[in-house]
Amino acid sequence: MNEKVLAIVAVAVGTYLTRFLPLKFRFATSERMKNFLDLSSTSVISALFVTSTFTTNAGEMGLRVLALIPLILTFNRWKNFGVSILLPS
Repeated sequence: MNEKVLAIVAVAVGTYLTRFLPLKFRFATSERMKNFLDLSSTSVISALFVTSTFTTNAGEMGLRVLALIPLILTFNRWKNFGVSILLPS
């Protein structure tokens, strides 16, 4: 199997688990584990965002930051990232 396919499958499984595990174990675990599961999905998505936005190539990073400007502007208007992603202004 191709390395890229394996990477995509690994990210998909990881993303699925970070969303599924908090729902599965919400009522069956300790308070500390509930906090960990609640915060883990946010931290994984944040890590994916940071690693996909920032790079060592300055020109490419500048383009990525410029691409975020419409998202930030629409978020300021609607106060909702879902709307911001669907309706770039």
